[in-house]
Amino acid sequence: MFGMKTIVFTCLCLRVVSSFHIPPLSNTVSKKLINEGSIIPSSSTSVMKKNTVFVRKNNPTCRLLMTSLTNAETSAASTTASSNNVARVTFVSGVAPSGYGKTSPEPDPTWEVVSKQLALRLPNFSGNKDDTIIETRSIQASILEPNDLKKNNADIVIALGVSTPEEERRLLAALDYEKDNNNSSFKAILADPSCSKVILERRMAGSYDGNDSSILQDVTSQLIPWSDVASGKRLLEKTNTLLDRKSSEDYIFAVLFCINALVTELDVVKSDINPSWEKGVVRNIQEFKKMTDCCGPQIATALGDPTTKNAIDLLNAVDLRDQVGSYRVIVSNETPELEEFTLCILQQNDCFNCDAPILDLPRVPLMQQWNGAPVDDDAARHILIGHLDHPSSHPQHSQKLPWSWKIVVGANPAYDAFPMQHQIFYPSESSSKSLWYDPVFCVETLSEELVWCKRHYRCSPRKHWSSSSTNNKSPGAWTFTTLDNGMMSEERWTTVDAADDLSWAVLHYSGAAKRAGQSYVGALLCTPDGVWPTNADDTRIQEAFRKCDLELWELFGGSKTESFMWSDDFKKWAEQNPPPLERIGDLSINAWRKQEREKAMNQKQQ
Repeated sequence: MFGMKTIVFTCLCLRVVSSFHIPPLSNTVSKKLINEGSIIPSSSTSVMKKNTVFVRKNNPTCRLLMTSLTNAETSAASTTASSNNVARVTFVSGVAPSGYGKTSPEPDPTWEVVSKQLALRLPNFSGNKDDTIIETRSIQASILEPNDLKKNNADIVIALGVSTPEEERRLLAALDYEKDNNNSSFKAILADPSCSKVILERRMAGSYDGNDSSILQDVTSQLIPWSDVASGKRLLEKTNTLLDRKSSEDYIFAVLFCINALVTELDVVKSDINPSWEKGVVRNIQEFKKMTDCCGPQIATALGDPTTKNAIDLLNAVDLRDQVGSYRVIVSNETPELEEFTLCILQQNDCFNCDAPILDLPRVPLMQQWNGAPVDDDAARHILIGHLDHPSSHPQHSQKLPWSWKIVVGANPAYDAFPMQHQIFYPSESSSKSLWYDPVFCVETLSEELVWCKRHYRCSPRKHWSSSSTNNKSPGAWTFTTLDNGMMSEERWTTVDAADDLSWAVLHYSGAAKRAGQSYVGALLCTPDGVWPTNADDTRIQEAFRKCDLELWELFGGSKTESFMWSDDFKKWAEQNPPPLERIGDLSINAWRKQEREKAMNQKQQ
């Protein structure tokens, strides 16, 4: 009806619109924040350019494709998970400073520190299935023995900052030992950009060898895009892009993509809303048919609107993995038409059969004591409502401000690294237990204008994993839900710690936009003014993040002495353009989104 080119464009839009947790940064802050890595990777398993699938009828590969459906399906299946549900990953580190955390409270840890932390966190992303295990090991390149990688039966090796001649010699010896004695059992060898040239040349993924310059390999990957070689090349290109960024999330997802494609299926990254050779031709056609059958009118309306069409064209020019840039496109061209077809294709009809899980790990403990007493329902609400000028806020410790909290730093760059985020928590008038949460944050459009964005969540008490009580609710444990640009997100928040005087609080979250195939985790440090709390027990704050399996150098947004999310330039702009801090109130999420769409439609018609 609309052609596969339209569907490729449509998928680009859907992938971005489906998750509002990816706001962009202004030029001022991006140099300090995004250079380190400012996106959480998407869950797609491949990257498709518009001229490689179902687009150009005169492409001989496409003609060959139409007569090779069975072969394509078989090849795609051969690159997916094996029957072995255990993935073994070895991180090999150099001794140089890593360059991580330049906008964090503890910048520039050594690669050894980074390696150990990544090895600690990676198993948390294995999903919620008991039979899927990720085993990790961290070892310094300077002490690596030739048979160390073989002893560990490593499926995937990641070199981090391996750059000195001695480190090179030892890692190459270990890689060659495995190859000479076991015909190489490595599924992938990855390396961050700070590694030496000789180490970077050893990168490989599946059947694709990054150091093989043979014509046959290049021709195969170009003319037979469904082949194992082509699939491995796309996978390696994606992991290289992620490893270019100094973000734990990006590094972790680079490895997860390799595990899912080459070792065993992982729920956290298996969902894919993009057409790809890895899916196979039959599945791509089935998804296309379902989209047009269920949502043809919504797609036609979206493409018939000039602003929405402009968004689609701009999204086509943005790298599919650059969700920061993509979100700027959406904010610059946000329309009700875009939201309507996203709602139809993803949320209402689940055209891609996505079901990303909310991760159970890490097992973050719940705060038990506050102000010398056990945390009860009133205390839990006082902490979230924080400093808001509201009758339900704490009578002594609340500063009676227009907001509850401001974000100081956060661990997930895609969710936290954007300027001037205000958190507004307030009670629901229709429920004595629930709260509303209205985040207000700043985004820079493509025309380099700063704009305020606002969202609306329902917060409901939930039972914490540690509770043995028959009560289904644990004070300080919450479930947040929202509908944003047509996509429903659910998040589990945990109050980890908070100062008795509410000078700071640490909150953890684990969430998913299930129908978009995206899972995410992170944690926040909040204060009344958005800067690091003065006279705070820094060790206690550090321990709170460690309960979330996070280190201070993994955080984004500011140091203990300087804030990048609340810079002087941003605050001067906000003085001239006050944030929309009015509470949305006791309006359901669906009703509010409908109201916003109608408001946008009326403005277009004026």
